[in-house]
Amino acid sequence: MYTLRIKILLFVGLLTNLFYSCDDMDSIHREYLNGEIIYSGKLDTLNVRPGYKRAQIEGYTKFLGNSNKVIVQFDDRSEEFVITGNEGEIMSMIIENLEESSYEFDVQSQDKNGNFSVLQKVAGSAVGDIFVSDQDPRKLIDFTNTNDGTFANFLGNSDSQYVIFTILNYEQENGKTYNDTLFFEQNKIKLIDFKPLGLLKTKSSIQSGLNGVDTIPLYEVNYTLPSLPYSELSKDIIQIVQMPSDITGEYQSANPNKYLFDGDSKWYDDNEKTFLSEPGQIPHHFTIDLGVKTTLRKVKIDMPDHILFNKNNITSLQIWGREDLNNAHTNSSDENDFINAGWKLLHQENIDGENLSSDSFIIQPSNRKVRYIRYRVISTVENISSQLTELTFYGQDNEPITHDKSLHSIFPMQSDNPGNFYGAQPNQYLFDGNSLWSGSDQYGYHSGENAVPGHFTIDLGILTKLRRVMMSFRDPNNYSGNNPTEIEIWGRSNLNDAEILPKFLSSGNNVISQPTSSQSLENAGWKLIKTENINGASVQSHEMNIETNELLRFYKIRYKKTAAGSGCQFIEFSFSGNGALNN
Repeated sequence: MYTLRIKILLFVGLLTNLFYSCDDMDSIHREYLNGEIIYSGKLDTLNVRPGYKRAQIEGYTKFLGNSNKVIVQFDDRSEEFVITGNEGEIMSMIIENLEESSYEFDVQSQDKNGNFSVLQKVAGSAVGDIFVSDQDPRKLIDFTNTNDGTFANFLGNSDSQYVIFTILNYEQENGKTYNDTLFFEQNKIKLIDFKPLGLLKTKSSIQSGLNGVDTIPLYEVNYTLPSLPYSELSKDIIQIVQMPSDITGEYQSANPNKYLFDGDSKWYDDNEKTFLSEPGQIPHHFTIDLGVKTTLRKVKIDMPDHILFNKNNITSLQIWGREDLNNAHTNSSDENDFINAGWKLLHQENIDGENLSSDSFIIQPSNRKVRYIRYRVISTVENISSQLTELTFYGQDNEPITHDKSLHSIFPMQSDNPGNFYGAQPNQYLFDGNSLWSGSDQYGYHSGENAVPGHFTIDLGILTKLRRVMMSFRDPNNYSGNNPTEIEIWGRSNLNDAEILPKFLSSGNNVISQPTSSQSLENAGWKLIKTENINGASVQSHEMNIETNELLRFYKIRYKKTAAGSGCQFIEFSFSGNGALNN
């Protein structure tokens, strides 16, 4: 009986264990009893690129499968993005309207059957105004002048690591504004035809953080452009000099004498406003008088619009120079002829005339100043003719030219004192190059007595912007009473309606007419250029420095006072100025 009871208990225990074991097995497989779970394809290798108040999530699409949308969740927000199938290798999703902060995004894709991909988490951030305010633009260090031009130099990107480019905006000599771009990897940029001491504006743009998706402009910074050791030569004193071997450039009614230095470089499809050589004259040259002695540093050429008409545009040229034209003639346009005649090659330049309408080049400074330039064309696009719309020259250390005395003469006017008293012959000796007092009144200008104030007129024979007048007097060790102590110089470009009253009258060696007034000169259109006091009682010569921007040919020398106050004498005159125009 006892044994039976034990067997019954063992049997009940076995049944109990069996029931518990089956229940555990059922719990393990319960989630699979309704069938397997289907996952949709997913984006792979997720990455977040920061933007300005937004972020861009990117992922590779190779494992998307049949998914048709992507769901992004964060901070109680949910964004859905439709998969079109045209995303390419990488799908990008922009999350807009974000605060400047860090985020963790939950990313899942879903297919049309409602199946989701495995949930992925990716961290990222969005930048904002705080980030932008902490950024510095690229900083300009300085400017450097080289043989290749003038460069603006900038600090590297270590101080502005997120700056990707900087826009430069600056004034040019022609009055226009030029835009250029300094990129991330650049530390300097060449300035093109800039206006010295003009305005340079820079504006840097940054990336919205490392690998950022947005470009954000920073604040504008203003700088002053540098001055230059050279400047543009005044075009109103430049002229073409026609030498025997020069071409005229007047083919098909071209008029370079009028238009090549007029300041207008545009192409009007009008040959008259250009320099145009006849067909078949290449190589060729022509000669230019710069009007000053200068160290030539830069030349700019303008040609017809290369898009509309480029066949005559220059592709290779030379610039030659000389200080004077003594023995400068050549029989041809051959380089050896130039060298033998004393011309110096200043520069040779190749130009992409097929694709350019304008070009400029720097000339290395020389210890030899030049006044005359030979512009020699070696080749053009089609090697038939050459054509220019404008020429511009730049020089440094400019000096006025001393004018040819053989062109000077005394021009008689009704109110002028002729200066021929006591046997003086001013027309013959006042410009003969001899400034020494010879002991005779014959060799110069003598006003006679009772002649102060008085004046006379000199015709320089050319138009010039007067810069310097050198005048020589009687030796004060001999007699200084007739040496001037106050001088006025008046000027005019022509003598139309230039006469004044009263008429000059004399008796013997004495002046008997009333002196003229400054007001009468002004009323007749004469312009007072300079007035100066001179220590005439002690000096034998005096130099007057003059600054005028007017081209004048006729000059009245008015002696207001002399040492003794009765007469005035001059032995020699010499004039220097910018330009020597014949008309």
